[in-house]
Amino acid sequence: NGLSIAGLNFAGNAKYLDEKEGMVNITPFEFIPYLLGNFSTVTEVKEALKNINLVNINFSDELPLSPLHWMISDESGAIVVEPMEDGLKVYDNPVGVLTNNPPFDKQMFSLNDYRSLSNKNPENTFSDSFDLDEYSRGMGAIGLPGDLSSSSRFAKVAFTRANSYSGDSEEESVSQFFHILGSVEQQNGCTFIADPDLYEYTIYTSCYNTADSVLYYRTYNNSQITAVKLMSEDLDSSDLIDYKLITDEQISFIN
Repeated sequence: NGLSIAGLNFAGNAKYLDEKEGMVNITPFEFIPYLLGNFSTVTEVKEALKNINLVNINFSDELPLSPLHWMISDESGAIVVEPMEDGLKVYDNPVGVLTNNPPFDKQMFSLNDYRSLSNKNPENTFSDSFDLDEYSRGMGAIGLPGDLSSSSRFAKVAFTRANSYSGDSEEESVSQFFHILGSVEQQNGCTFIADPDLYEYTIYTSCYNTADSVLYYRTYNNSQITAVKLMSEDLDSSDLIDYKLITDEQISFIN
């Protein structure tokens, strides 16, 4: 089933170093293909990372390096790899999610602020002197962040993933995956970048079934789930296989 790797923006913190003698010196744009081509488990990757140095070599003058950190996972669990000033930091990732800044250890520590949250409504511990009404379901998560900052999205998607439920079928699991990520989707217009009308938003969402080699995706303007069966292609071919993204909304009329 192998590895799954995602690289996410880590601006202001990612630091790529000069080459070091005695280390495996690779560039960040080589990092994912190097790991996927040489290792098949998170355990193997953790051991290999002890000897890897990510070097500051751009892909080209027109394509400089992106500041990234990575989540690497298999069926046994996940780790996070962050290139810092003093080398690679490797963290076990028990929550199985990653956003952007701040560094992962600080993100994990911030979850202590939400340790009282629950998918169940709380008991009234405010005072024994008077009753307080349980006027709504979902009150156990009061205090869970709802803004679109990366630290708030980390806390929210960690809570959602930890408490969400899906059935046993492939369809139920895939559907629930997109609902989980939908809890932190960025809507166009809510996160201003620059004039004229430039906003950060969730362009697409995707997931993989690594056992059966199926890619599922949705785009911002097409909420229908589209799938590509990778094993239906000639993966030994030297030709590049590509499919145009279906970006227009697919509406199914029933009358």
